[in-house]
Amino acid sequence: NAWASVIFGDVTPAGRLPIMMPATEKDTIPPLDDDWVPYSEGLATSYRNPKFVAAFPFGHGLTYSTFEYSQPVRFPCGDQLCVQALVRNTGAVPARTVAQLYIRFPEAADHPAPFLKGFYKTPLILPNSTVTAHFFLSDRDLSWYNRGAGRFTKALDVTGMIGESSADIRLTLGLSEHQSGWGLGLGIFCITLLVCVVVAGALLLQDRWCHRRRNAGDRSLLNDDGEDDDSSTSGE
Repeated sequence: NAWASVIFGDVTPAGRLPIMMPATEKDTIPPLDDDWVPYSEGLATSYRNPKFVAAFPFGHGLTYSTFEYSQPVRFPCGDQLCVQALVRNTGAVPARTVAQLYIRFPEAADHPAPFLKGFYKTPLILPNSTVTAHFFLSDRDLSWYNRGAGRFTKALDVTGMIGESSADIRLTLGLSEHQSGWGLGLGIFCITLLVCVVVAGALLLQDRWCHRRRNAGDRSLLNDDGEDDDSSTSGE
């Protein structure tokens, strides 16, 4: 019944590949017959090797609908960094998807490609409906192993990439500490404070200008009244 339900469209598939399917034998790491096997490829394996061509990329999956990603945001949540994005079903049938978050580290990390750091299995999304995908990143998720220091180092310049697979990225956003929610909030506060100061200064200057004009007018009236009194006295 499961096969029939999927084939005839009663159920939309939502599975994803946990590996990359290479296009040719050249897109793999060749085995060795020696007893001693050096791992010279380092971290450049599977989808993390930009030289490999995939027949089906890591995280790939088929379904009977399409999805649109939008409005990525990040903000601190406790001792973690939260990332969210909207996922809308743009197809004609209810379906699920698996939103995936990849992290691109700075060049100092010597990572060959962005790494998967989180995924979110959506509930069943009705056509033209939207859900929010949630990801949670710890300091360890945002760190890379510094061989010179012999420890993990939290990256200062990190980019988040959200998509349907390692080869189908829909959104990117900065995840650096200076771009996090508290930093953004502080920046907005400072800008708002500066605008308030400028507006208050402008109102103060306008008030002083009006006060001077009013005083000048009063003096002019007094002078005019004095001249009238003098002329009337001389006439008498």
